Amino acid sequence: MYKNTFLKIGNYKPSEYKGIQEKAAYRLHSDLFEMITPYLKEGMYALDFGCGEGAFSQRLKDFGCKVDACEIDIKQVKAKVDNLIYLDLNKENIVDNFERKYDCIIAMEVIEHIENPWKYMRDMKNLLKQDGFILISTPNISNFASRLRFFMRGSFLGFEKNDLEYGHITPLNYFSLEHLFITLDFEILAKSPAGAFPILFFVNPSIFYFLRNTILPLFYPFMRGDKKGRSLAYILKKKLRIFE
Repeated sequence: MYKNTFLKIGNYKPSEYKGIQEKAAYRLHSDLFEMITPYLKEGMYALDFGCGEGAFSQRLKDFGCKVDACEIDIKQVKAKVDNLIYLDLNKENIVDNFERKYDCIIAMEVIEHIENPWKYMRDMKNLLKQDGFILISTPNISNFASRLRFFMRGSFLGFEKNDLEYGHITPLNYFSLEHLFITLDFEILAKSPAGAFPILFFVNPSIFYFLRNTILPLFYPFMRGDKKGRSLAYILKKKLRIFE
């Protein structure tokens, strides 16, 4: 279960797993692995899209899964995976790169980098076994601090001009994601915020952080929607079609 942090002074240090940099928001990997553990079984075959250095892939290997990992910069991958696949998700026909279907597909912090998220979700569905599941996460643009950022600048946290440099091009809020999932005949098995995102966060002296730590907490109890978490995560499965 997601545990929110109330107070943090100073930036979070980069986190790692067995010497492999996670390259994600603090505690995101551990939150997501805890989320999928009830659905994992030893011997499952997993596909990890956009694996980075492979910290999450290594967690899956250590659990007892077989893992194929995809990355555009394969030189950085340090995890001991079964197959390492070079893949540019915006330039290639994804399905053509694979000869099998998977029990588990990991799409952690990837969809915000994708030019066509609907095609990406269809491709993942085609690569998923009927009884398999997908773990997908993306920055939560509806969290309480992102709402303040939009009020002040007209842009969401994680999707400002400088974020374009590392490929954050597709912001999706929770109801857009869920509309996408339902339209493509996915069933939502679980949903959770993920990644440390403190209520009070003393890190940079700025008007934004002054308001974030003084005025904004007063409104927090009255906010609706998915206000918690650095990211928002879902576990999905294909809907069973009896007459197919």
